[in-house]
Amino acid sequence: MSDYTRLTTSAEVYAVIMARHRDQMVAFATFSDPDGTFNGGPGIRGRMDTTWGIAGCDYPILEINTYWDIDPTQPHKRVNQTHSYFLLMAEKDET
Repeated sequence: MSDYTRLTTSAEVYAVIMARHRDQMVAFATFSDPDGTFNGGPGIRGRMDTTWGIAGCDYPILEINTYWDIDPTQPHKRVNQTHSYFLLMAEKDET
């Protein structure tokens, strides 16, 4: 497993990096739970996490985590949506 440090950043930093390097960015990993079945059971809280990096590189550089409440009367509507943004810095392997 690759090790890296996560540094909380802003939506603006995330947006600028994605806009400037969009043609070079690739998803390194993603997790999608729009129905809230993995954490708390169905219908409670939706989630989507994605790490992004530059194509051809070994480590991701950005991460976004999005969470929202699920309204059982409108299951596809995202209520109280929040985003968390991170810069990812690879850690040197000392072994």
